[in-house]
Amino acid sequence: MSRKFISHPLITMLVVFIIVFMPNYHMIWADESSSLPSKQARQLSEAVEALYRDVVDGNITKVRLETERIEILFTSSSFQGLTEVEGIHALAECIVEVKIATAQATLQPELWLQAIAKLRLAADSLSNRQQPLWHQYYKVVREDLSRMQSQLNLNDKEGLKEAYDSLQTHYELIRPAIVIQKKPFEVNMIDSWISYAGGVTTTITSKPETIRSMISQGEEHFNTLFGKKKDESAFAPQIQYNTSNKGIWLGAIFILAILSYVGYRKYRGEQSSMKALPPPKL
Repeated sequence: MSRKFISHPLITMLVVFIIVFMPNYHMIWADESSSLPSKQARQLSEAVEALYRDVVDGNITKVRLETERIEILFTSSSFQGLTEVEGIHALAECIVEVKIATAQATLQPELWLQAIAKLRLAADSLSNRQQPLWHQYYKVVREDLSRMQSQLNLNDKEGLKEAYDSLQTHYELIRPAIVIQKKPFEVNMIDSWISYAGGVTTTITSKPETIRSMISQGEEHFNTLFGKKKDESAFAPQIQYNTSNKGIWLGAIFILAILSYVGYRKYRGEQSSMKALPPPKL
């Protein structure tokens, strides 16, 4: 007797849930088995976090030891598939920058902190693709662009230049992290705009219309870079939605539905078994 496949409602519900709410479910096991590069990237990020704390504490001796350990981790690791060649070079430059800044830490502590912050963002972007730390700078960039627009409206050339300098500083801080995660053409697009904006803001003869257009272009470029709507204005209130709560609620509803279904089936089964009992013998 041949066996037939019988569709079970519970299995159907489970399949639908996985397909609808976990579109990347087929990648989960691949990510966890995830190659050695992912594990090495996490180890590097953890080491950099420890280094960051030592820099904040001002412990130069520990910083030097941690930096040596990070160099060994970096040179002995393979980050193939996690970033492009440009990303590897950017990360290497960050490590070298920290070494140089550490040697001058007592003379230029601000540059020391800036160097370790840059390395921290870069290492995190290598191991954290979904919610990297550098994404938190979107609000900072928006504020810089907003200041540029405000200073333009006030016809304050000096204020405009200061706002641009602030934007450039923040961009340079997150740039290695961006290079690690983005394609070269995306990085080149922002680099070109930064260079162009620098020329426009420092040129005395720049017309207000030209500057306004330049700022608008910057908005579009940075919105694209951070994965926002292309036409989202830097001057509108920023509203953030917590999508993780939505997933939690959907999961809870799904589990509740399964429990309800199981309870219902159990109840029907008990009713059926009661009906199937033979009548008592007299």
